[in-house]
Amino acid sequence: MSITTQPNISGSYIDRKVAEGMFRELLGERPAYRVLNIYGKSGMGKSHFKEYLKSKYLQNNKQIAYVELNFENRLLHKPQTAIINIAKELEVKYNFNFMSLWKAYAILWHKRYEHSPIMYAADLPYFHEIKKLIKLDKKGHPIIEIAKGLFGDSVSKELEELKSLECNEIEARLHKFFAIDLRKLIKNSEYKDCVILLDNIDLLKEHTNTTPCAKDAWIRELITQVGKESLFLMFSQEPLNWQRCNATWKDVVKSCELGIFAKQDAQRYVAESGFKDDKLKEAILIASGLEPFWLSLAKYSYNENKDYTLPTNKQDIFKAFENNIDSNTLNLLKVLANARYFNIDILFVAAREFTISVSDTMLDKLKNYDFIKEISPNKYTIDSNLKELLIKSAGDIKIVEYRAFMFSYWENILQSLDRELIKNTPELIDEAIEEAWYHLYEINKEPLVHFEWLDYYVARFFMYAAWEPFVDRYSKIMPKLESADDEVSFNRLVSLYNNLAGLYESLGESKKSKTFYNKVIKLNRPELLSA
Repeated sequence: MSITTQPNISGSYIDRKVAEGMFRELLGERPAYRVLNIYGKSGMGKSHFKEYLKSKYLQNNKQIAYVELNFENRLLHKPQTAIINIAKELEVKYNFNFMSLWKAYAILWHKRYEHSPIMYAADLPYFHEIKKLIKLDKKGHPIIEIAKGLFGDSVSKELEELKSLECNEIEARLHKFFAIDLRKLIKNSEYKDCVILLDNIDLLKEHTNTTPCAKDAWIRELITQVGKESLFLMFSQEPLNWQRCNATWKDVVKSCELGIFAKQDAQRYVAESGFKDDKLKEAILIASGLEPFWLSLAKYSYNENKDYTLPTNKQDIFKAFENNIDSNTLNLLKVLANARYFNIDILFVAAREFTISVSDTMLDKLKNYDFIKEISPNKYTIDSNLKELLIKSAGDIKIVEYRAFMFSYWENILQSLDRELIKNTPELIDEAIEEAWYHLYEINKEPLVHFEWLDYYVARFFMYAAWEPFVDRYSKIMPKLESADDEVSFNRLVSLYNNLAGLYESLGESKKSKTFYNKVIKLNRPELLSA
């Protein structure tokens, strides 16, 4: 018997009655705020449960609009990018128009890049035309009424006030305009509710923040602004514990933990997976510890037409997986396990680099496995539990080779970027810098190497208005250079301060720019600063 490779999102495997009941109840309620946190350690079936809720309650429901953000996609870790992404997806799926948000966004980008030879601003289409229609005030025309609602006196005044603010202050207000639009759109559309689904929110802690509460403060602010118009469904490994930031959240956030299966549910899942041998089924139950990930992996670990040994622990299940899956797929998975995400291009470039035989349908084959997750269009990742197992089994030498390959892949993209590419696809540079930086850090921990690498690309892309991706990375290097006591590090620190001052000035954040220019003066000629 060959075990099926089709993902199973039905039956008792994801029938989490308590969690589902809480979600269903919140869909029917309209308190001031609706926040549901589904949490559980890695491997407890959160992804399957999420897909189950989407399939049963959201995907074919013509009365509910929903949007999903997966923070496995690191580009969404910036509040501005995340909010814009939510708006864009809702526009595409449901024909919503976030006109106040786009106007605020256009003001931000024009202000930030007003001196740039390339300006990839998101200008609001037809804004001036709509304003003229409003002045005509033709009663009864639906466009007039909608436009009045979106650009009433108060909203227009707030938008106008943005022009006098610094760029970071405008960014901090984007969620407000998003909320204004969303409330009005839900009120004036056939949709009676909206669900904003945020997955892997634990990953937000990767970015440096001044306080533990800072990493997701923008999410709480967004919830406050949107109010009862949206249900926020959040998946995490640890409970949110937002009451530590503000006690009022204790009564707002509803939480439910996903743990191991009850034995009866696990037995049913193993039976539904196609196993016939009772001894094998019982051995899998015992070896897996009733954890969903291991029960799922067992589906791909045993073929009852081949010889196999009954598992006694989790490692036995993984060894059986390595033996049962074909060698080309296994070798490809070991390479891709070192990527934070992969797409079809990475898949085929990796196959060529490591002489792995793959067909044109390999991506479709991988997508059929439960442990492959789609985090955004054409972006996939391997389940973190399996990643860890694959990396460990590859061996130290192979790990170095695979990580060097991933770094060179993103380096090649950075080298290929020119003015036209950055203008048409500005997210490419942010993504390439983010991924190349991650793999460089994995290969080499030396801060001077990191500085030289960033310094090169700042010089390369400065005239392309591609400044923003470098600020966070410089900030991560800074403490290491500040704590060093050698002359080379000192000189690099002066350059870093100077570069940060220039970057902040280019980003329209004059206060921060001045702070770093003063640091440069203090290090070079402290007597001038005192004067």
